[in-house]
Amino acid sequence: MNTKASPPDVEGRVSNARVTAASVRRSDYRVLRDFRAFEIVNAMRLPLTLDGFRALAIFGSVALIVLGTLVFASTMSVLRDGPLRHDTAAVLNWGFLGILYTAVATVLSEVVSSRRLAVSGTPHLELFRAMELPLRQVVVRYGLVPTIRRTGMLWYSAAIFLMVFFEETSSYLNVVVASVSVLTFASCACVYSVLYFASTPARRIGLHWLYCLLALILGLLLGATTGILLPQLSRLDSLAEDPSRFLPALCLLAAAASGILILLSIRAWHRLSYRKISFSTQRGGGQRPVTNFGLFVVTDLLSSKQGSVITTIVLAWIAVVGILLGAGGILPLHSALGAQELHKSLVGIAVLLSLGVTEPMLHRIGPTAKLYHYRFAWENGFSATAIVVRLVGIDVLTGATIGGFVFLGALLAFDIPAPGAVLAGVIVAASGVVAESLSRPPTTTDGTKSNDVMDALFTLLLISPCSLILVVSPEFSTVLLLGYSILLTLGAALCLHQRLLRLRSKLIL
Repeated sequence: MNTKASPPDVEGRVSNARVTAASVRRSDYRVLRDFRAFEIVNAMRLPLTLDGFRALAIFGSVALIVLGTLVFASTMSVLRDGPLRHDTAAVLNWGFLGILYTAVATVLSEVVSSRRLAVSGTPHLELFRAMELPLRQVVVRYGLVPTIRRTGMLWYSAAIFLMVFFEETSSYLNVVVASVSVLTFASCACVYSVLYFASTPARRIGLHWLYCLLALILGLLLGATTGILLPQLSRLDSLAEDPSRFLPALCLLAAAASGILILLSIRAWHRLSYRKISFSTQRGGGQRPVTNFGLFVVTDLLSSKQGSVITTIVLAWIAVVGILLGAGGILPLHSALGAQELHKSLVGIAVLLSLGVTEPMLHRIGPTAKLYHYRFAWENGFSATAIVVRLVGIDVLTGATIGGFVFLGALLAFDIPAPGAVLAGVIVAASGVVAESLSRPPTTTDGTKSNDVMDALFTLLLISPCSLILVVSPEFSTVLLLGYSILLTLGAALCLHQRLLRLRSKLIL
C-alpha cells in the first residue's frame, strides 16, 4: 500500500536536513580551527591549552586593533592639524597613492609568496582527507580567513585615513571612489588567488618568464600611475579640476575586473577537489632528466623553499625596475645627498640585499649542502674544474644580478651610475663561499647548511673591505672593489676545488 507524505512533512524533512548539514559544516570548521590553533601552539612551544590560546589570540587581536587605531588616527590627526593643514587635497592624493601601492603589494604577496601554498602545500592535506573534512572548509580556514584578515586591515586603515581627512569637496569624493574601486579589485584578486592555488597542485614558484613579465607589467602600470599623480600633488584641486581624465576609466576597469574575478572565483570554488591537488602531483615522472650539471643545480635551488625566497626578491626588483621605467616622465629625482654620499648608500644597499639572497642560496646549494653531490658528480666523470666554475659562476652571477638591479634602479631614479653596487654583490656571494669553506658548518636533518656563528663572522669580515667606499672617492673605491672581487672569486674557486678533491667519504659499517 503506497502512502504519500504530506507537504508539511516533506518541508520538515528538508528543514531538518538543512539544519543537519549546517551543523556538520560548523563542526568540520571547528575541527580545522582547533587543529590550526594546535599547530601554532606546538610550533611556538606555548604552555597553553587550546581554549587559553584562543582567549589570548582574541584579547591580543582586539588590543592590537585598538592600539593601532589610536596610534594611526592620532598620527594622522596631528599631521592634519599641523604641517599638512594647508595641503589636504595633496595629502588625499598621497593617501590614494599609498593605498594603491599597498593593494598591489597585497595581491602580489598572495601570488608569489608562500601564501599561495597555504592549502595545496600543507603537509596535513592527506590527514584532512582521511578525516573526511571537506576541502572547502580547509580552504576557508587556511586560505580565505587569513586573506580576509589582511584585506580587512587594508580596508580599515584606508577608512581611518579617509575619515581623518574628511572634507565636503569633490576632490575628496573622487579619492574615496578611486580608493574603493582599487580596494574592491584587490580584495577580489586576493580571494581568486587563494581559490585558484587551492584548486591546483602545489608548485613552488620559479623564475618563469610569465611571472617576470607579470611583475614587469604591474610595475609599469604602477609607475605610469605614479607619474600621472605626482606632478599634480603640489596643486590643491588637482583631482577636482578634471577627474574624467582617469577616474571614470579607473572605476569602470576596476568594476569589470572585479566582476570577472568573482565569476572566476565561483568557478574555482566549484572545482575544489582533493583528487585534483593530491593525485596531480604524481604527474611529473615523464619529464626529461636534467643532464647539464649547472642547470641541475639551478633547478634544485629554485624548486626549494630557499629558491622561493630568492625568486620573490628578484620578482620584487623586476617590479621596482618596472615602476621606475613607467614613471620615467618624472625622473630623475633630486636627492638631498650628494653624488658621493648617494654612491656610498647604494653600495650599502647592495650589500644588504645580496646577503638576503646569498644566504638562502648557500643554505641549499652551497659547499656544505651539496658537497657530497658534487663529489659524486666528479667521481662519475665530471671535470672538477667544470663543476667549480659552474658553481662559483652561479653564486657570482646571482650576487651580480642583485647588485645590477641596484645599479639600474639608481641609474633610472637618480641618473647616477654606481658600478660599486654590482661589485658589492659579487663580493658578498664570493665571501659566503669562502667563509663556508673555512668554517665548515654542520648540516641539518634535511641536508641544508645549519646556522653557524663562525660562518657568519667570517662572512662579515670578508665583506668588510666594502667599507672602503666610506673613506675614499667613488672612482678609486670602484677600482679597489673590482680587484677585491676578482681576488675573492678566485679564492672561492680554489677553496671549493680543494674541498671537492680532499673530501673524505663517510663509511657506513
